[in-house]
Amino acid sequence: MFAAIHHKGLLIGDSTVPGESKGDDVFPGQSNAIQVSKNRWLLAYATRGFKFIDNDLSILFQLRADRPDGPVIREGVLSKTVNDWDPLGDGSALSKEHGHPVAFGVPKGALINGREAVNANCFAIKWRVVGIRNASIEEHMSGKFDKGRTGQGVEWMQVRLNEAEDDIEIIQPPAALRQTGCEEGDVFCRFNGGGTVRFMNQTFVSAVPFNQDATEWADINHFDDRRIAALKHRFNPALGRYEWVETGPLMGGEPRGIFETSLLRCGLDWIIAARKAFTVSEDGAVWMRTRDLFGDKPEYVLPPAPLSYSPISAYTCADGVIRLFTGDPAISVKPQGGRNPIRCWDIDPTTFEATNQRVIFDTFAAGLPMREACGPVVDMGRLVPHAGGRVQYFFHRVRPKAINYPCNTKATVNAEEKASAGIYYAELHYEQDYPGVWQF
Repeated sequence: MFAAIHHKGLLIGDSTVPGESKGDDVFPGQSNAIQVSKNRWLLAYATRGFKFIDNDLSILFQLRADRPDGPVIREGVLSKTVNDWDPLGDGSALSKEHGHPVAFGVPKGALINGREAVNANCFAIKWRVVGIRNASIEEHMSGKFDKGRTGQGVEWMQVRLNEAEDDIEIIQPPAALRQTGCEEGDVFCRFNGGGTVRFMNQTFVSAVPFNQDATEWADINHFDDRRIAALKHRFNPALGRYEWVETGPLMGGEPRGIFETSLLRCGLDWIIAARKAFTVSEDGAVWMRTRDLFGDKPEYVLPPAPLSYSPISAYTCADGVIRLFTGDPAISVKPQGGRNPIRCWDIDPTTFEATNQRVIFDTFAAGLPMREACGPVVDMGRLVPHAGGRVQYFFHRVRPKAINYPCNTKATVNAEEKASAGIYYAELHYEQDYPGVWQF
């Protein structure tokens, strides 16, 4: 149980990377974090601009000391946007868009069953990519600009913490995420349950350990026609890095389908949460529970609440309670009520009933200088792995829906609203201490 939620404000308000700062009309868009040693945290975050609603750009990182909000030791680029990307080799010159970074791995020095982990200090970082046309201002202003799906896929790279623990070193440079045995050609994965896919999009939350020694990890990506499937990643000691080795059955694909997934452990079972989109009045979360993540398709459970047409994320928190983080337009009266404020609910692991709703952050209540007309958004909630004690960290994004060229908002974004955009965070305080995910 949370004893209190203490919102702390901006975590990453700007970047020091050339071309990626607010002076360049770019802001930090969303972030995930993992512990990479006893005293170091790695934050992977995406940047975005104000040209159109989802103007995603590059993937950057911060290495922080002691805590997820500790001093920044190093900041740098993992994969930078370009304007001459040719993913199909047909002479196209597209803008390469990156988004939804996640990371997983066993921290340097971590002990599993009292022994040093064989795969410690190897970390995989994933993000989604897509190529978009360099459209004119007029197209953006029309509100009808279609980004398309050219080059849609997922990339990953693998890194380690250096000996001095003041930087990261590359084990595998950024490359397309492909299942073993599907390294070349159009087929990038094999499905246990059959079927074909055209492209893949990214999970929204980091992978979780699949086995006891954490040499295998699992997550859920989503695919075209809004279908989802589990992915298993296994550490290969001969290569010193992870490989994507198995894919579960395709699920979803009904009208408007399911997407934007979370994967949780619940005892011996797995719980999958995904965003469903049927009609505006029915948008929300769909839940599945299974003992065998790579076996038969589990049955769906569709709770009546909360409604949500914003991104969802679900986690098993440090106190063992499953919680859902998203917005709910049914109980928010301000503009952008579906994505402002961001809330959390306790979720029953059997019925998936949502109870004990709490607000984490509301731009209007907090007094941010963001007009109602700019449509301030609070979304992309991410729970940071617990490091022990009573405090667990939660990241989220704040951005204006308004852009430089108004299309479906009432106003052009102003300087104060741009300055307020970024990655914010809160401390979730429990009533008692809980052990961390990793032991050292």
